[in-house]
Amino acid sequence: MLAAEDRAILDFEQGWWTQPGPKDQAIEFSLGLTSARYYDRLRELIADPAAMSYDPLTVRRVRTMIETVVP
Repeated sequence: MLAAEDRAILDFEQGWWTQPGPKDQAIEFSLGLTSARYYDRLRELIADPAAMSYDPLTVRRVRTMIETVVP
């Protein structure tokens, strides 16, 4: 089972573009995290089976983006 903060990170990643302003500002405003901490935690989450169960579309999308950027 995912912690509330982990669910919030996945929920944010699912629809961050609906937030006003740049993504890094929206991360800090919405989640209270630095961008670095957010991305570190997001990378950890996409390897977590509980995250896949919670939001498979977002996890797959982030995995695909990372695989495309980091060969």
